[in-house]
Amino acid sequence: MPTPVQKQAVRRVPLEFDQNGDPIFNSWTSPECFKVHALGILPPRHVIPIIFVPGIMGTNLCANGSGQKEGAAAWIPPNGNAEGVSEWRRRLKQKPAERQKQMTPDHVKVDNSRKVELPRDLYTLTEDEACRRGWGEVHFDSYGTWLPAMEIALNDQRENPGTAQSCPLPEWVTAMTLRKPRGDQFEDVLPHWNPVKGGVTALTRDEFARLDDYYYPVWACGYNWLASCEDGSELLLKRIHEALDWYDKSHYFILEGRVIVVTHSMGGLVARRAAQKAPELILGVVHGVQPVTGAPVVYRRFRAGTEADGLFDLPAAFAATIIGWDAADVTCVLGNSPGPLELLPTQHYPPGWLQFEQHRDGKITQAMPPLPVADPYAEIYAKSVQDVWWGMVDETLIDPANLAPKNKTAFTMYGDALTTAKSFHDNVKLDCHPNTYAYYGCDSEQVAFGRVRWVTNDVVPDQTKMVLPSVPAARITNTGKAIVAATPRAEIFNLADRESPQSNNDPNAGDATVPRPSGEKIKAGASLVFKMKGFDHQMSYKDTNVQDVSFYCIAKIIQTAKPAKDLPQSKGGVCG
Repeated sequence: MPTPVQKQAVRRVPLEFDQNGDPIFNSWTSPECFKVHALGILPPRHVIPIIFVPGIMGTNLCANGSGQKEGAAAWIPPNGNAEGVSEWRRRLKQKPAERQKQMTPDHVKVDNSRKVELPRDLYTLTEDEACRRGWGEVHFDSYGTWLPAMEIALNDQRENPGTAQSCPLPEWVTAMTLRKPRGDQFEDVLPHWNPVKGGVTALTRDEFARLDDYYYPVWACGYNWLASCEDGSELLLKRIHEALDWYDKSHYFILEGRVIVVTHSMGGLVARRAAQKAPELILGVVHGVQPVTGAPVVYRRFRAGTEADGLFDLPAAFAATIIGWDAADVTCVLGNSPGPLELLPTQHYPPGWLQFEQHRDGKITQAMPPLPVADPYAEIYAKSVQDVWWGMVDETLIDPANLAPKNKTAFTMYGDALTTAKSFHDNVKLDCHPNTYAYYGCDSEQVAFGRVRWVTNDVVPDQTKMVLPSVPAARITNTGKAIVAATPRAEIFNLADRESPQSNNDPNAGDATVPRPSGEKIKAGASLVFKMKGFDHQMSYKDTNVQDVSFYCIAKIIQTAKPAKDLPQSKGGVCG
């Protein structure tokens, strides 16, 4: 019979682990007159690790020693306003050549030493343990609330655990009732969750009880997002094996044998490829705001830099300076990096997303046919500005640091990266793990580039329209302007800003980064999909509705695990 919790045991002490991975509790001895006793809650013996995979730019990167001093910061997204201002100042002064040297895929590695800070009510791990599980690899401002939220909800599950006052946490009440408190009333959550594939039924009491069968330690897996997601998938498989091996070597824990993967954005591409390679290691996957078939905005950034609504849109202007203000800042990094190129629209994205418009006399007409027709790689991505005025890449901006080997030109170096990206797209297709759940953003208030438009207010004569697809520019800028002189009378084309969506179903509706046509493609492989609004791409896991949906999905995945009673109940001579 288990020993009942003493009534005096109310001072919760954190769960820790020894060198073998076995659970321990540390506390100070107090005098007998001090009646408050320490409460240590031992986790279930059976274990299913949770592995979180962040999005592009969500992994901290440092130099690996091949280009700059090992450990030097390469990509450390700022946490908080003070760090943001400091990073903005640093990037504002940085030349493209310096940026390229700092952020070349072969010259960087994952930096696991960055900020980890746990909330005071998290008792199932310490900061040292969180760092060992990879939490320091990912951007804290983006994921520093979500990782602890998973750790608490999945492993405590109840308020006041281990006491007579124990009751389910609010997120589990929502999962079991599909209702959520709003002030002094309860509100149906399904209009916010908005399932568009699969059925949603409330978690039953028995299903909630099954969560008690397992311990769910939350890990993170950063990856070099400048390199191909193919490489990232290998890192994820390595992290999965690391987690499983850690608990397998312990005397206490008994493995179910698989992990649950939770992803954000580009991390979904990494996980989908890993699931193709080793589906037997993964119990299920939850994908969030994944650019399933890419995003046209990547093309636009090659020609105009990171989008911002002018210098007076200060948050966007700060972000644009850090990510890359103009084409020179962007191309020196993205032009040499397969990972970002893998976020270009794939062959599965609706064709014709690159459009050319003449705006005259209140009318919009086509200046030339939209692209691509069938093959975006050959028709768009392989075209340089030196080939045609609308080409994606300016050859002169690819290699300002002169890093190309002697036997290659800068454009050949770019071509190699593009070939790697296309190979990844060809491999991953639209495949998903067979037990996949997902949400995506589709919000008219979170405008994305469902298409990219070159726009002119000039008259484009018919003879110019005939040759417009094949002529180079007379002059271009690095912020999205091209002067085309196919005839003696030149036309000026500019890359248009975001288009305001007419509804939440508009192709330009999304999460401010991923447009609807890309996000909704997850329906091709997922069994349950939610089409949501009310959040922006990067911070989606801070949204409470997203958190509730994600916990519900994880709980449903757990129902497909092996019953703990059917697994061994002891290990290495230690009784269950």
